[in-house]
Amino acid sequence: MGSPLIDDFLTGDSKAIRDLANNEAILVGFLTLVKEIDDMPDMEPRFYETSRSLYQVTALRTSDETLLASLGAFFGKPQKAAGKSLPVGLRFDPVVKHLGGARKDQTLFFKKLKTGAFYGALWPWQMDPQKVEVHLGFFSSSISDVDYQRLEGLLKKMLSRQKIETVSGGVGGEIHGISLPSFLQMSEMEEATYTLRVASGSRVGYLYIDGGRLIAARYDELTGNEAAYRIISWDKASIQIEPAEPERVREIREPLMHVMMESLKIKDEAGEEETPSETILAEQPPAGEASGPRGTSDQGESAPSVVPPESSAPTPVVPPPPPPVAPARTDTAAPLEPFDKPVDHAVGKQGRMGRRARLLLFLGIFALLVGAVSVGVPWFMRYQADRRYDQLVADLAVSKELDAQIVRMMQYLKAHPEDVHRDALETRLEAASREMEKRDYEKTVLDVSRLSVDEKYENKALSLYTAFLAKYPNSRYAKQIQEAIGGIRQLLGSAYFEALKKRPPADFMARYAAYQAYLDQFPDSNERQAIVRMIGELADAYADAIAHQAASCDEKAHWHSCIAECDRFLSVLADKPAAERVRQLRATLLDKQELTDLIAEASRVADDWNKARNVYLDYLKKRPDTTQRAAVEARIAEFDTEVERKARWDKTAAFANDARQDIHARIKRLERFLASQDVGPYAAAARELRQRLEPERQRVLQDQELAKARQQALARQQAEAARQEKALQRIRRLRDQAARQLRPVAGRFKDNGDGTVFDRKTGLTWCLLDSKMETGTCMKYRTAQAYVGRLTTGGHSDWRLPNAGELATLYKNTPFFPGSGSAWYWTSESFVRGYHRVVDVVTTTPETVFTRVSKSEENCGAVRAVRR
Repeated sequence: MGSPLIDDFLTGDSKAIRDLANNEAILVGFLTLVKEIDDMPDMEPRFYETSRSLYQVTALRTSDETLLASLGAFFGKPQKAAGKSLPVGLRFDPVVKHLGGARKDQTLFFKKLKTGAFYGALWPWQMDPQKVEVHLGFFSSSISDVDYQRLEGLLKKMLSRQKIETVSGGVGGEIHGISLPSFLQMSEMEEATYTLRVASGSRVGYLYIDGGRLIAARYDELTGNEAAYRIISWDKASIQIEPAEPERVREIREPLMHVMMESLKIKDEAGEEETPSETILAEQPPAGEASGPRGTSDQGESAPSVVPPESSAPTPVVPPPPPPVAPARTDTAAPLEPFDKPVDHAVGKQGRMGRRARLLLFLGIFALLVGAVSVGVPWFMRYQADRRYDQLVADLAVSKELDAQIVRMMQYLKAHPEDVHRDALETRLEAASREMEKRDYEKTVLDVSRLSVDEKYENKALSLYTAFLAKYPNSRYAKQIQEAIGGIRQLLGSAYFEALKKRPPADFMARYAAYQAYLDQFPDSNERQAIVRMIGELADAYADAIAHQAASCDEKAHWHSCIAECDRFLSVLADKPAAERVRQLRATLLDKQELTDLIAEASRVADDWNKARNVYLDYLKKRPDTTQRAAVEARIAEFDTEVERKARWDKTAAFANDARQDIHARIKRLERFLASQDVGPYAAAARELRQRLEPERQRVLQDQELAKARQQALARQQAEAARQEKALQRIRRLRDQAARQLRPVAGRFKDNGDGTVFDRKTGLTWCLLDSKMETGTCMKYRTAQAYVGRLTTGGHSDWRLPNAGELATLYKNTPFFPGSGSAWYWTSESFVRGYHRVVDVVTTTPETVFTRVSKSEENCGAVRAVRR
């Protein structure tokens, strides 16, 4: 299963999706379980237009032990095992309600999350217990329809992608082990595109899939929906994937599920027998229509009023048996009227029952009553006790307070000391008491943890611990409480330590003062080394902050505040390793401040380069070790380069203004200068001069382009003339060759000498050369029509395509027109056949039998033009 599918599903932000994301391992385990069940042999998918569960399949011959082992590996022990009644605590469970209850022979598994639960259910068929309906799903009252559909799509894509990838053969391969409806649904999920060739016996049909949608179908003379209904209804069909047909027009608009349901109806109407194990598509029966009784189980116990429809096999409709035929009467008595009692005349003569018989009857009835009382009273008492205990359990399930549950159980035991459920109730009472003790212990620990860390913390914590021990003197948590009392001081130190870690990170000096105060107050604390380490980390962070602030000072060119911050750091953290970094930063900031003052002094004599240069030289003599030495030397170098820059500009300007030089070289010299001196005192003058020279360069370029264009035009004219001359020579050779071929049949065909031939027999004039000889290539029908429309052979412009009869006079009547190498010619007779347009053609085979032949307009043929 691809984790990208799961990652894409878990991108939602709803409460249910977040819960599933927090339990991704459980989600992966559930999907793995579905894949494991789906891979088992003899599993039959059940497709419904509206399904109850995320995954539903019928196990045909898989053993119950195998199914229970697979579900148990993920869910654990079942919440309700087969053969057991539904526990009282599950009767109001929302998952059970979603499933519509549970019969005694069914098995239920749950794995609950915060917002919902994964479930698994095994429902044996009532009519055929060898078949078991397997339900796997997820129920949550808070999940939206959109999220549930996304979860369902995740599962279906996971299964369909696995099956699609395992199909052997790919395009052109035959598919085995997957029914046609199942494969269509997988194709829809994967948005596949191909053609399916479906065969069943001697029947062959085609289904056309485009992007997962069924768009067209073909079977014999049927197309569209009717063909699809027939093909999908076939039994034991083999499937073969063939390439898609891009030009196939969409004929089927209905959804795939609608088409499959209609195909099932077609199958039923055709009278094909369909057993439950062979049913691939079935409409889900409405609630309350399961086969078998729904109000009670087989053992006579009360069952939920709604039984899931999938829990029983589809029951075939059997016509009621004919009414029994009454046996013929052998006596002559009159027939009985309604409500008359039949009289046995053979014993009727004895009349009445004697006294002894009545006494025996009375004694028998009395014995039955005594037996019923001796057996029924204990049973009734046990029944009453069970009902009373079940009601108590239901009340306890509703109550959320342990105190109230304990009081309720103690009252019950006091009122019913001899109750048969006393042992179970006392066990439950002891568990509730231990749970309440655990709750109070956790509450005490929580209350202590919530105390504010101040001078009263120690007394408040002692008071809470002492109160718990007074309530539970023999508590199993006594040792933990005593250890907690002994460690209050340490807890106080740890609490102060946690508070210190939450100090604002920007207030470095306040944090340092708090760390020092902690070390003074808790000299033996377990966190002492951590505090010392935190002071070192504080120094490093403080130094980093000063360095970051220094960047802002550099940007503003104002360093006094940064120097003051360095002095503040060194006043308390001078012994830390980070102090050396701060000292160096302070020295650098002082030098930057002095450099700023130096630049201001040099700017006052900027007009005199030598004086400005001497200001920096004098500073280096006084401060040879300054951190800004490189910046000062860079300033001196700037003055040294000004003279060189001026000289370079003078040379560039002189060359650019010299009209004797090539205009391209002059402009290129200016561009090189601007590339190295894009800014500066001479850049503007260089741009202005370049702009002034640009019109001159454009005129030169235009002259060059015109000369080049004239040369190219002359070359093209020469090439075209040569091509035309070559084509004329080829046509002359072909005409001479065709004229020689006409000489044996000159009695019928006359060569006019202008590229045309006159047929004395029909009075038609034909082009001596066909289109393939003229152009050197074949052409489609539309191209052939355009070709004859612009033909001017022999000075005529009324050339046209011949009809089939006209062409037949050349090649199907003697003497035959000589062949030119073309196998057949287009005619003017075009018509529609099926979904295509075809054209009658005439072959050049010399024969006296004329058989009409047609070809698609997209074929490539030749033209023998004709005119009257």
